[in-house]
Amino acid sequence: MSERITTAAAGMAAEDKTAQPSDGSEKKITDRGKTAGYRLLAYTRGARDDYSEFLGHSVHFALMDDSCERITPLYHNYGKLYAECDFDSENGIVSKGVRDIEVYRIDGEYVITAGEIVRERAGNGSFPWHDTGSFVRWTTGDFIAFSEPEVTKERWTDRERAEKECASSVFYAEDRGEGSGPEGVESAVSIPVSEKIGERLLRASRSIAFESVVLPDVVTVSTREELENIAVAVTYTDGSVHRKHVNWDLNGIDFTKPGRYTVSGRVAVRHFRFPVENHSWADPVITWYKGKYYFIATNDADGNTSFEIREADTPEALFAAGVRRRVILSAEATVYKNTFWAPEFHIVGGKMRIFCALTIGTGFDPQCHVMTLRDGGDMLNPSDWSSPVRCVMPDGRNLNENPLGDGKNGITLDMNCFEAGGRSYAVWSYRTWTGTDSGSMLMIAETDPAMPWKLLTYPRLLTRPVYGWENNNGTDNNEGPYALVTGGRVYLTYSGGDARGQTYVVGVLTADAEDDLCDVSNWKIHGAPALASNFVPGEYGCGHNAFFVDEYGDTYITYHGVTAPGSRAIGPGIRRVHFAADGTPVLDMSNEQDLPQGKEDVRLTVNVEPFFP
Repeated sequence: MSERITTAAAGMAAEDKTAQPSDGSEKKITDRGKTAGYRLLAYTRGARDDYSEFLGHSVHFALMDDSCERITPLYHNYGKLYAECDFDSENGIVSKGVRDIEVYRIDGEYVITAGEIVRERAGNGSFPWHDTGSFVRWTTGDFIAFSEPEVTKERWTDRERAEKECASSVFYAEDRGEGSGPEGVESAVSIPVSEKIGERLLRASRSIAFESVVLPDVVTVSTREELENIAVAVTYTDGSVHRKHVNWDLNGIDFTKPGRYTVSGRVAVRHFRFPVENHSWADPVITWYKGKYYFIATNDADGNTSFEIREADTPEALFAAGVRRRVILSAEATVYKNTFWAPEFHIVGGKMRIFCALTIGTGFDPQCHVMTLRDGGDMLNPSDWSSPVRCVMPDGRNLNENPLGDGKNGITLDMNCFEAGGRSYAVWSYRTWTGTDSGSMLMIAETDPAMPWKLLTYPRLLTRPVYGWENNNGTDNNEGPYALVTGGRVYLTYSGGDARGQTYVVGVLTADAEDDLCDVSNWKIHGAPALASNFVPGEYGCGHNAFFVDEYGDTYITYHGVTAPGSRAIGPGIRRVHFAADGTPVLDMSNEQDLPQGKEDVRLTVNVEPFFP
């Protein structure tokens, strides 16, 4: 049985069609009857103004119900499986993609294959592609977890070829066409899947959303503090729960004698518009420190020649008129004249630090540095900060000097420092241009908390931009790493694609916090981004993120992005990080999904029973 996605019949099964197998022979395959459950579509997408061909040349998935009438794109209609790039003789990235997908089920497992393509950089800035003659192959049992991509010379093994040609579940890649399926679909194939798999995929594809606010009918308290600490439990559609602080109206309550009251309150929810300020801030970072909030970022508006810190009582007030603010480092007063990039606040070794990238002189040579706030110092007082100290390796070499042992030097930037398993780690971005552009890559090492600019171990290469969502239209990036350590796991976010455009995304690596994180085999690389354009409607190119925890213990993500495809006017964004039922951080929960408007006001019956010792 073969299928075509067409405008006239969106994936409707033909009872008897002739498909053209990839070996060139003709094979007539007859529909053996309707299969209960769902059909899974696997497809590529065409290039659009808001979707690059580097993304389109990947495997996308959608689910079609058994009536073939309702199609649900999975994973935001974004590519899920990507070919891995090659590296040329100068260690430059040679981008790859896929086309002509086939899917087959054998021994309870699904096999996905696609023709491999290679993109060559042309002199006019375009990237023409051609088939390599090889195939990329994945396996899966549920279309949620997949094997790593494998490049093969043959699309199918001899056994698979023999099995699939007499099976009713074969759908050839030649059955393709423009259609009314998922938006932008270029070519599609499909295969029946069980109801169990289909329902699980539908649940996984749905964004986690608000379900209800839960409060007890009656509570008994003895003190004002006990009532102030009563939170609401907000439930979500995946079974997760988030406890939210409530600002209770305590007027008229006498905590010195027994009584019964009806108390109203307002849920303390932090929802931010995007962008939070119409200013070209890149790489925004917020921290809560000694009862105050502080903001710092790359200031594109001043040409990257200064670091400004803001201070406020709330994160919202950081972007209000009249906020306390001051430049604490600038090109005018120092030897650093260029690339004041990606400053980050971190408490390391008991001291507040700023990790940043600076260039000495007027050329282009950003390198990682660390500044330290003196004990008891004012965050907004320039004289309370030490001069930047350049980061070095255990033998005293600068961080950029031949870190991979290949004789090449480069630039270093975007350093993030975090603690896990009782050890302190640094992760940063490194790039060379000797011979060719290596693309930015992530490096990791253990560092000395007392002197975090000095590595205790030599750098190890952690990741390179191997997928089409990382190497996109010539912007080959793994940059902006930032670690979130929670629940015994390390979630290391990083960015790929164009840092000033709509292809910027956030990817994630994960590891167990107790493992040796300098052993790169302990990290799992997720093959598709966790946050990309329009995952939250109206937000494009979101990337170079950081995290902060507010006074209530809630985690937030900061990032920069644009408001429309094609825009280069980046601005900062802030959003609460939700934790799914399995503990995974969710980076794309919208304000409405978190707590819809109109659900903030709550009421509670309170019995006051004073405690008399």
